[in-house]
Amino acid sequence: MKLVKIFAALVLVIIILYFLLQNNNPVNVDLVFYQKENVPVSVVMLGALGIGMLIGYGVALLMILAGKSELRTLKNKNQQLSEELNELRNASIEDDLYEDQSGDD
Repeated sequence: MKLVKIFAALVLVIIILYFLLQNNNPVNVDLVFYQKENVPVSVVMLGALGIGMLIGYGVALLMILAGKSELRTLKNKNQQLSEELNELRNASIEDDLYEDQSGDD
């Protein structure tokens, strides 16, 4: 299975390289804060891919951190409720013992 993944990744890289080499026409890049003339389309595509990967990584990281925080909160709440349940179970048993002893007199 690992060999298949490596082969698929290699084929994907070859396809991407072929696509980028076919699209090397110069274009003008005009952003709000940056202007550049005669930039190859492949460089623009790689830049957009890189920025997209960074944004995706950041969003995924925030989602993971939020999930871990929620999990920690729920574990603490579960622990508190378990302790409260055990206290109520023990309190019920102790109350019944004292009531039975006072009823025998």
